[in-house]
Formats: sequence, C-alpha cells, structure tokens
Amino acid sequence: MYLHLQATEGSEVADAFLLGLRLDREFLADETRLVPFALWHAALVRFAARCGRDAIPNTVRAVVHPENLGVWTPVLRGATGVADAFRQLDRFAGDQAWTERWTTSDAGPGRWRGSLQTSADEPDGLCALARKAELSAVPILFGLSPAQVRMTAPARADGRELEFEVTWREPSTRRPVLAGAITGVGALGVGAAWMSPASSVALVAGAGGLVGALSGFLVARELARRIDSAAQLTRIRALERAAMLREAQANGSAGFVLQSGSIIAGQFRLTEQLGGGANGTIWEAERLSDGTVVALKLLRAAVAHDGLAADRLRREAAALGLAWHPNVVEVYEDGHLPDGTSYLVMERLYGHSLEQHLRRHGPLTPEEALPIMLETVDALAAVHAAGIVHRDVKPSNLFLARDPDGPADAPVRVKLLDFGIARVEWAETRLTNAETALGTPGYRSPEQEQGFEVDARTDIYGLGAVLYECLTGKPPPLTGGPPVVGPPEEAAFPASGVQPALRAVPSEWRAIIERAMAHEARNRYPDCKALREALLAAAAAHRASA
Repeated sequence: MYLHLQATEGSEVADAFLLGLRLDREFLADETRLVPFALWHAALVRFAARCGRDAIPNTVRAVVHPENLGVWTPVLRGATGVADAFRQLDRFAGDQAWTERWTTSDAGPGRWRGSLQTSADEPDGLCALARKAELSAVPILFGLSPAQVRMTAPARADGRELEFEVTWREPSTRRPVLAGAITGVGALGVGAAWMSPASSVALVAGAGGLVGALSGFLVARELARRIDSAAQLTRIRALERAAMLREAQANGSAGFVLQSGSIIAGQFRLTEQLGGGANGTIWEAERLSDGTVVALKLLRAAVAHDGLAADRLRREAAALGLAWHPNVVEVYEDGHLPDGTSYLVMERLYGHSLEQHLRRHGPLTPEEALPIMLETVDALAAVHAAGIVHRDVKPSNLFLARDPDGPADAPVRVKLLDFGIARVEWAETRLTNAETALGTPGYRSPEQEQGFEVDARTDIYGLGAVLYECLTGKPPPLTGGPPVVGPPEEAAFPASGVQPALRAVPSEWRAIIERAMAHEARNRYPDCKALREALLAAAAAHRASA
C-alpha cells in the first residue's frame, strides 16, 4: 500500500500514510517480517478510507515491486510456471505463520482454485480484497499479465475461510499462427482474385496462408522468449533481494544497515535517505572536507558481487565522467567500501523528475515543452560527442532541478540522469551481451528490442517518446514505431485506439515525433543538432500560426 501510494500520489502522501499508523520506512525495509493481523487490517482500513475499497485490488503491481520480491522467494524457488507457483502457496503460508494456511484444490495451465483458512475474523472483507491483489500478481512474476481472481461463496460466514478461483492467459503459439494464416490468406487471396485466373487464386491464397502462419509462429516465439527472459530476471531480482535481507539480518538490522550519521569511505556523512530499492539506496551526504552537500548512490554488498549489477554502476561512473555538461548530472568520484558495497558520489539535485511533473500537472503546451526538450537535446549532444549512447531516455531520467536558495518561479534546469545501461564505446562489457533487452518498453527503439547494434539515433527515438508524453500526457505505446498523434488522414501510420484523444497536438510537432520515432533508424533525425533545428523551426511555425 505504501509503494502504491508512493507511485500514484508521491512520497509525502505515502509517508503520511505510514505516520498515521505510527510506522516509518525502516519498518517496511524487510518485507519478510511477520506483520500482526491487527496492524495489517488497520492499514487496509486507512488505505480504503483514502482511496476507496476498489483501490485495494489495484495495488497488484506494488505487490511484486522490487522492494517486495523477498517475500516471493519461497513461491518462485523451484517453480517452472505460474501453476507451480500457486501450488507452492500450500507450503509457503503454512511454513511462514500459523495464522493462515492455503490449500490447493485444482491447478493447471491457466487456472488455479484453492482456499485460505485464517485464525482471525475478517468481517469487512478488506483482507480478502488484498489477497485478491496478491493472487492476481503471481503471473506478473513470470512475465505475464495479471490474473483474473474471483471469490466463490465462503464456506464460513465469519470470513475465516475464503475460496478463490484464479485464471490467467498462458502464452500460446496457436493464436498468432492462426491469425497470421488467416491474414495471409485474406491478403494474397483477395489480391489474386483481382489479378489472376480463378485457378490461381487457391494456390496464391494457400501460399499467403503459409507465409502468414510462419510470420505468426516467429512472432509467438519472440513473445515466448521475452516472457521467459522477464521471468528469469524476476527470479534473479528476488534472489538478490533475499540475499540482501539475509545480509542485513546477519548484521543485526532488520532493514537498511546504513543510517543517518554513518560515515562512508571516511569522507561522507549520511544525512537523509532520498530513495531506495532492491539493489541499493541513494542518500544525501555531507563531504567532511569542505561541507559540500552531495548525493551518494550505494549498491548493496550482496548485489555488488553480481557482475552485471557492478558493471552498471561502473558504467554509470565512466559515462558521467566523460560527458560533463551543465545538463548532465555531475559525478565526483566512485569506489568500494570494505564490505564490497559500491558507491557513486554525484551532485545533489533539488526538484523533481519530468515524470513526476507530468503526473501532477498533466501534459505540457509546446511552449512549455520546448525549453525542456532543447536542454535535453543539448545534454545528449554532449553525451554522444563523448562516444556514449544513453539507451534509457525517458521522463523519469530527466530531472527538473531548481536552485533551493532561488525564487520559487525561477526557471528549472534539466539534468540527464541514470547512465547505468549506457553504451560506452571503449568500455563495452557483458552487460551489452545480456539476453534481456536493455531500456524501458515504449521508450527503447526497435533495434534495442531486437538486441541489435545501437547508436545516437537510439536516443533520438527516446527523445521522440519523451516529446510524445510531454504533449499528450500519456506514455508512448509499447509497440515499436511511432504512435499516431493526429487525425488518420494526416498520420503517416495507422490509427490506434488512443488516437482520438491525441488530435490536439499541432501538426509541426506531430511531424517531429513521427520522424524521431521512425521504426528504421535511417529514417530518424541523424543527430541531436538536426533534431534541435527541427524543434526551433516547429516552435517558430507554431508561433506564426497562433
């Protein structure tokens, strides 16, 4: 619930939620800690009072947030699929606490049925709604969509026994192959009917069906590969999280070992935790030598021993050291602590991300988006000149920094963040060769999706996706290629389901988005300079037509 509120309403609201329960973040640091039923129910009552009962099942994504994965380790261990994970609920809950026990009555591909017996009364049904969210989240752990959960008639009126039916969609090759075959038959068969003798129609249609079926099979195989890759990545993250929690417990702490006042590397005193996740934390710190306030990113020791995670932090340090620019976050130094923890020291920024700004205030006007886009383009031009491709340009990695001592209405400065998956020309490592596609779906280019070679035009694609979200207030669609942002008669690509809501984007800005997000890299802007010129020209044309 805390993570859901943090994602949807911000940290202040989430912290106030905890304060109302007389808790703090430290209490939530270890998700495997047993929580008293009365406290859990009180949290649900408070959450429902703020967001409504119907919001409880919507916490499904937060249930499998990276900071919650430790509790799922017993379910994931040894499970080869979703049905296996559901079967392991029998052992999981029974071993963890005497207050509840799951029982599986039926399980198979795409379905599970079972019951839960508890030792506490649940007269208001809030706990049952929370358990629906938990059950719905299980397929997400395997790279699938959330499950549909239905509560059947309870066996007992006191709410101490609940029955659930869960269904989810398993990946299948049959549907894409059949759809491809039908499409191929229809497309080539109709064409042949117009252009060929009747005797040739069946032959051409059959060939079309074969080609379509093959295309559908390839699509299905690629989808299965991505799902398997996502499931494997989730398992790795869960194991990392569990290892981190065990390490913290071994050091006599139920959560984060570091705390305010700790001295890091003999040079920095921690003052305030700014954020954190399964892999590490970010702190505000004071440099002891001169009192400078900095931001300190710490990669947990249990995670730092993993090669890929360590590569990411080293890559970020190398990239930031090469690409100094006023619109790129500045790095001061990096290193390792005696226990293996890796750290990165950066400038302390005040403000919020572009993602948070769009969530709070909605879409921007072209006049508001222009300075943000120009500063981002300038930052990436410097990055590319240093031989670096960022590969993860998105609103959450664009920070709108303000001067904490300046006036409230002073203009913000864009800072480009998070070079953890950047491609550094002379420092390519196994991170690049990992099976999982790097970047964020919707913002990563088609060549990233396929694992092909990338260059500066990959970041141009990300810039187009950022501009799309700035002007529409909606994240770009997950499919490759540019989204449709105008009327069908003006668009260069087929209309989509969200197209009617996006017609307000001026045509000159639509053209920039469509070219920047072209499916083929050769059809995009060749570099940041060309994109910058296009942005200025669009702004001038927009002013002239106003």
